[in-house]
Amino acid sequence: MRLGSSYSTDADAARPAESVRAEASPLPPDKASRLLHSAKRTALIIAAAYLYDTLILFGYWAAGFVPLAVPIVVFALLAALVGAVELAHAAGWSLKRRDPTLFLPHLLYAIAVALGVAFAAPQIGFQPFATLFAISAFSFMAPNARSLIIAWIAVAIGAAAVIFAVGPRLAMPTSTLAGQALTSAVIAGLLARCIWIAMFVRKLRARLSEKNRALTEAMARIETLATIDDGTGLPNRRAIAETAREHLALSRRAGLPLSLAFVDIDHFKQINDAYGHLAGDRALKLVAEALRNALREADRVGRFGGEEFLIVMPGTALHEAFEPLERLRRCIAGLDWSSTGLAIKPTVTIGAAQYAPGETLEAVVRRADLALYLGKNAGRNRVVLNPPLGKPRQQALSA
Repeated sequence: MRLGSSYSTDADAARPAESVRAEASPLPPDKASRLLHSAKRTALIIAAAYLYDTLILFGYWAAGFVPLAVPIVVFALLAALVGAVELAHAAGWSLKRRDPTLFLPHLLYAIAVALGVAFAAPQIGFQPFATLFAISAFSFMAPNARSLIIAWIAVAIGAAAVIFAVGPRLAMPTSTLAGQALTSAVIAGLLARCIWIAMFVRKLRARLSEKNRALTEAMARIETLATIDDGTGLPNRRAIAETAREHLALSRRAGLPLSLAFVDIDHFKQINDAYGHLAGDRALKLVAEALRNALREADRVGRFGGEEFLIVMPGTALHEAFEPLERLRRCIAGLDWSSTGLAIKPTVTIGAAQYAPGETLEAVVRRADLALYLGKNAGRNRVVLNPPLGKPRQQALSA
């Protein structure tokens, strides 16, 4: 007798207690529709299990183990249960409950029927007690811990009460060939339900795994979006600053040289004012592409803000940085700007500084920023290395 099932066979059946308690009001239409569809699908399985167990009881009657009243009463009680639950779902009444699956009242009713059979017909007590085992197995579908505990207490107390009341008369009906066949059918039905549970859990785990994979992929996409600048496709301020920190820490530990360089598009505000922001965006993309293609393999570049880019040059002393930076400056000066709609050919000014032992990243950035500032004052379109310390422009490194 399969009496321990809920009406939800998908992930809704395993929802946390908190989400169930929160549903004191009617469910949204789409969720209600999915829940009712799941309930109808599961109701067919439940009805089939009830019919199977009732037929076994009729078999016990035909074999002379129980009076006809036992299977008839059980059939009527289980039919009433299925009908009442179906009516509650069809009328939408169940959807207004904290637990729309009606798990606990359904389960307690089924437990009472099974215990009633064990008490009224102890000579076939193995069958209703096998049903109680199935009920316990299906209790994993309880919507919350409270329902699970109540169901466990009901089975434990009810079974103990029946055992103490009719204990000596409880039996496994195997005294005849018919009894042996029927008892084997009880075991077969119990095993079938256990296999169904295993398949259900396997399916649920597969769904959860699929959702976890989708969540992991979504998180990876979010992580990528959080570190990529939309306008240029380069690492954004936060990402390139983190890269600089990592390489500075490596330089500090290993004693390797490290140079940082700021690249700034000359007269960028005039470009935006004269040609519009769309033209300015196209100029940014063109410079970003040149930076990506012209830098050495070990170097890293990102958009630091506005029209400025930060280049991290690991293992590079300042005098070694000049040649690749000058080559980069000439490359950008020689770009074909026709695709941007600009009548002028923008240039870039580059300021660079080398990390000194004991220096903070912010200090290196300030010195590179000051080099850039001095390059602007000197006429732009040039590379300036490690200028004398002075008052830098105020610019924070953090994103």
